[in-house]
Amino acid sequence: MRGRLVAIATLLAISCASPREKAYKAALQDYQRANQATVQYARTQVKQLVAATQSFRTALSRWPQNYNELVTFAVENQLVFNPYAFNEVMFATLPNASLQIRYDVNCAGFDTPQYKFSQSGTINVKAR
Repeated sequence: MRGRLVAIATLLAISCASPREKAYKAALQDYQRANQATVQYARTQVKQLVAATQSFRTALSRWPQNYNELVTFAVENQLVFNPYAFNEVMFATLPNASLQIRYDVNCAGFDTPQYKFSQSGTINVKAR
């Protein structure tokens, strides 16, 4: 009986939410949905960046010196890689012979007048 009363009270509280609260919740859900899509897009692009970088290393026995060199290699070898998916990519060879990639994913396609999205970070890639 008590559980039923709690459920009814919860339903009443939800249904009595002000228009402002409802609008806030709807906007929050829209933002979360768009952010999730942005994160998924960024993950896919970074995976492709890493795969192209590892292919470069395997083929040429060295890491790329710059992003343009990697893009040229990817296009010539018809790799699954979108060179326009990034605003910026920088490489740094580490003392242990791995490569650190600093990237900024181009998320402009997900931006709305209300929200601006960005996905940037670093990842270390080991030589195979």
